[in-house]
Amino acid sequence: MQIATLIEQVSAQNGWNMALAGITIVFSCLVILALAISRIHKILDLLDNRDKLRLKIREFFMGREKEKQVASLLTPTLAIEAARYKRLTPFLGESFSLKGLIRFAEGRGITSPPPEKMVRQFLEVGLLKKEVRNLFTWEESPAK
Repeated sequence: MQIATLIEQVSAQNGWNMALAGITIVFSCLVILALAISRIHKILDLLDNRDKLRLKIREFFMGREKEKQVASLLTPTLAIEAARYKRLTPFLGESFSLKGLIRFAEGRGITSPPPEKMVRQFLEVGLLKKEVRNLFTWEESPAK
């Protein structure tokens, strides 16, 4: 057979269209594979931090308020420590400075856990609220 007749037969059976479709499929798959390989580090990060990702997705779709999130951070241990520090504040007044609270706690022998760390956690959870300038008071309930 001659080459001219083979080319005519390929054209007659839609061979050029099939070859073009095959090339397109292979090239598309290679592009997708290259993109996946270039982003594999992000995919692995997502898999490692899937709990945080689930929480963010849940917050987005359920519309959770920040106060509710903060309330979930209030652990029993943190509540016990907060009660311990609340017993110190009548000596400091109704409104007190954080430095004053930390110094007073250290003066009373509270060193474990460190008072700076505990005060920071109280602020994050919402147990302490800012009154004026550098004065704070205790919040009765962090979430409403």
